[in-house]
Amino acid sequence: MADLKTNDTLSLELGRNASFHKTDESLYIFDHRDSDVIPPKPSLLWTDIDWKGVVYGTQLATHFMRKNKVPGGIIVATGSVAALYPHATYPKYDGAKAAVVNFVRATSRVLKIKMNIRINVVLPGIVATSIIPQEMVAAVSPECMTPFSSIVAAYNMFLEDDTLSGQAIECSAEKRLFVPTTEPLNGHVSKRAVTVWQPLFKMYHHEGSGLPDAIE
Repeated sequence: MADLKTNDTLSLELGRNASFHKTDESLYIFDHRDSDVIPPKPSLLWTDIDWKGVVYGTQLATHFMRKNKVPGGIIVATGSVAALYPHATYPKYDGAKAAVVNFVRATSRVLKIKMNIRINVVLPGIVATSIIPQEMVAAVSPECMTPFSSIVAAYNMFLEDDTLSGQAIECSAEKRLFVPTTEPLNGHVSKRAVTVWQPLFKMYHHEGSGLPDAIE
């Protein structure tokens, strides 16, 4: 957990498998406005937890999933609607969650082709949890709150439907909405900029990508 202050009740509820990290989200450094001193370095705990945690978890999961009796598995990452619709209060959180969505989309085809692993991401809306101040929850109209059941249903969709890979689902109140991928704005020119060049892929990963559209 990352927050501005500790939450002993929530820490106790989550048990020893969770840890608390105090973080300062103040990227705008308004308090430093009248100072001539170079500001302190920004806290990157949001990045460490919300972005790097997914990278670490994915690499560890692929290691063990390759060793399954039938090699392969399912990874469902947790993002946020803030990945799609930036929240001005939490710019570093927005960036970390947006990174998760692109990471899932970037890895999905290779993981599926090379390892029989499906990876997807769930993007919850605002949920009444112990992390969010009750006053903030009260300020949101009930129809805009997302129930836990909506999020669990999205996870189950990814676990049960073996056709889904590289997908993102926004959980918005009672609705679960597939997030469309961005169309290349300049057509084939934009697409060519991100098409895998096989020699470079081999240089980075020590074998081919297996992607049918890779450039040899």
